[in-house]
Amino acid sequence: MGIIRILDDNTINKIAAGEVIEKPASIIKELVENSIDAGATEISVEAKNGGISYIRVVDNGKGIQYEDMDKAFLRHATSKICSEVDLNYINTLGFRGEALASIAAISKIELMSKTAENEIGNRIYIEGGVTKVKEQCGCPDGTIITIKDVFFNTPARLKFLKSETREGIYITEIMQNLALSNPNISFKYKLNDKLVFSTKGDGDIKAVVFCIYGNQVVNNLIEINSSKEFITIKGYVGNSNIAKSNRNSQSLFVNGRYVKNKTITAAVEAAFKSLITINKFPFYILHMYVNPEFIDVNVHPSKAEIKFQDEQLIFKAVYHSVRDSILSVSSIPKIEDKQRFVSNVPKANTESVQIKISDGYEHKLEKSDNSLNLFKDNLDNQNFDKYVTEPMIKPKYTNDIEEFVHENNEIIELDSGCRKNDIKENECVNNNDNYLNNIDRISKFGPLSIVGQIHFTYIVAEGQEEMYLIDQHAAHERILYEQYVKQYSVNSMQTQNLLVPMVLDLSLSENQIVLDNKNVFIKLGYDIEEFGGNTISIRAVPVILGNPSSKDLFFDILNQLNENRRDSPSTVEKILYTMACKGAVKAGDKLSFKEMNSLIEQLRYCENPYTCPHGRPTIIKMTYLELEKKFKRIQ
Repeated sequence: MGIIRILDDNTINKIAAGEVIEKPASIIKELVENSIDAGATEISVEAKNGGISYIRVVDNGKGIQYEDMDKAFLRHATSKICSEVDLNYINTLGFRGEALASIAAISKIELMSKTAENEIGNRIYIEGGVTKVKEQCGCPDGTIITIKDVFFNTPARLKFLKSETREGIYITEIMQNLALSNPNISFKYKLNDKLVFSTKGDGDIKAVVFCIYGNQVVNNLIEINSSKEFITIKGYVGNSNIAKSNRNSQSLFVNGRYVKNKTITAAVEAAFKSLITINKFPFYILHMYVNPEFIDVNVHPSKAEIKFQDEQLIFKAVYHSVRDSILSVSSIPKIEDKQRFVSNVPKANTESVQIKISDGYEHKLEKSDNSLNLFKDNLDNQNFDKYVTEPMIKPKYTNDIEEFVHENNEIIELDSGCRKNDIKENECVNNNDNYLNNIDRISKFGPLSIVGQIHFTYIVAEGQEEMYLIDQHAAHERILYEQYVKQYSVNSMQTQNLLVPMVLDLSLSENQIVLDNKNVFIKLGYDIEEFGGNTISIRAVPVILGNPSSKDLFFDILNQLNENRRDSPSTVEKILYTMACKGAVKAGDKLSFKEMNSLIEQLRYCENPYTCPHGRPTIIKMTYLELEKKFKRIQ
C-alpha cells in the first residue's frame, strides 16, 4: 500500500498559517492592511500580553456583506484580484486571500462587520478553523475583529514565541511603520491598556514622525522630493546628528507597502558614505511610487520583500535623490575631494582615554592620526554590485608568528620609548586595587620586561626564553571586562551623578526597551527617570576610566537589549563587552613604559589573559629557539 497521503484541510491550514502568521505582530499587520484596503480612515488597534492573549482591530471601512462572511475565511478567497493578469497591477496591500484563513486556523476569532448600505451588521465566531456562530448583530459601519489565544491549538508554535515584552515591541514596530506609511489615516494604538500613540490622519508625515520619534528627530530631518519618469521618491532622511548604530530606524514604503530591499538600503547608505561617522547608519523614511508592472511583491510569504525589474536603475535614482538633497543643506558641507575627506574624517571614539598607573604617576594619552579605519573605501556609485552584495569588511587575526615577519624580510624597528612631548598628564591603565585584591592573585604567565611599542598598537616584551607581542587594546579590553563582570555581579558599578541631567528623546520602541529593562540599567550604573512622552532624563551614568560614559554608550546598550533577549546572561555579557571596548586604550595610543608595565601586570592576573572578550588573541609569543632558526643560527 502506498505511503503518500493527502492531508486534511485543517492540517493544511495550520501548516499554511505557519508561513503567513509568524507571530502576533503578523496578525496585526494583516488585519490593519485589510482595513486600509477597505478604505478605512480611522483604525484602532489594541493588544495585550504581546498580542498572545488578546488582539482587537476596529476600522470604519466599507465592511463585509453577510453572504461574504464565510467566504472571507476560505483560503485563496479575496475581493482584491480576479485573475492572473491582475498580479501585474497590484494596487492593494493584500491579494492572496490567505490572511484570515491562516489566523482563524490558529486562534479564536470573532468578526463583526456592517456596510453603510445595510441597517444591521453581521457576526461570525470561529475557533481553530471551525465556525461556531454566524448571526446578525448591531454594530457601527466598518469591521471589528477580536482575536484571543493565538496558537492555542499549535503548542509547538506557541513555545517558540519570544517573551510578551519582546512580542509587544514587534507589534509596536509594525504599528509605527503602518502609521508612517499612511499619514492620511488616523491610528490609535494601545498596548496592555496603555495608549502608545495616536495620529490625526491629516496627511502630515512630519506629525507622525514627531509622534513616534520625538522632537529631536523632527528637527534634524532633510526632505526628499524627487520625481522621474518611472519613479517618485518622497520622505525624509536624517542628518548626521541622528545617525544610528543600527538600521532599526530605516523605513521604506513602496506604493504604500512597508518593505525591505537591499538595493534601496545600499543606495541610501552609499549616498551618506562620506557624510556620517563609520559604523553609523542613516535615519530615513522614504515613500516610493513605482508603476506596479515594474515590481514583484509576491516573492515573500509575508510580502516583506519586493523585487524591482531593474535594480540598478532604482539604485541610481535613490542614490542621486538622497545625495542631492543632503548636499543641498548648508549644515552638511559638500566634500569634493574624496581622498582628502578620508584622511580628515574624525575617528570613532576620539575622546581621551584614561588609564591609571599603579605607582601613582599619571599621563594623558592622545589619539594618533594613524588610527585604523577599516571602512574607508571610497564611494563608487558606478559599481552597483559592490554596494548590494559586498559583505562588511572585518579584520583578520592570526596566532601564526610567520605572518608577523615582513614580506621583504626587512628589520622592523621598535620605538624604544615614548615621545614625552606627545603625552599630557592624565590617568593611565586602570589598576583597580580593590578589584585585584578581591580575586585569586595567581598569574597565568611570568613577569615580562618591556622592550617597546610597535606603531603605538603592539607592545613588545621579553620573558626568560621568549619574545612576546601584546595587542594593547585587546589586553586592556580583557582587563576591563573582567573588572566590570565582577562589579556587575555584586551591584558595585562605579556611578557618577550628572550636574545637568542628560535628556534624550527616544522612539516608541526604544522607550519601551528602557522601561522594560530598568533593573539592567540600574545595575550598570544608570539613574533614569521618565520625562514625559518618550523622553527620559538620565541623572547618573557609569564611570569608565574616571570619565562619565557617553550618550553613544547608552544607545549601544539599548541596541544590545533590542537585538538580544532582555537581561539574559549573554545579553549582559555583550553589554559589558561593549563597555570594555569603549573604555580600553586604542590602536594608536602612545603608552609610556610605566603604562605598558602596568597593563601587562594586570593582564597576568586575569582569569583568561589570552583573548579579549570577543575572542581575539591578546598575546602571542615566539621562543628564542624559533628566532635562532629564523636567522639561520641553528638548523
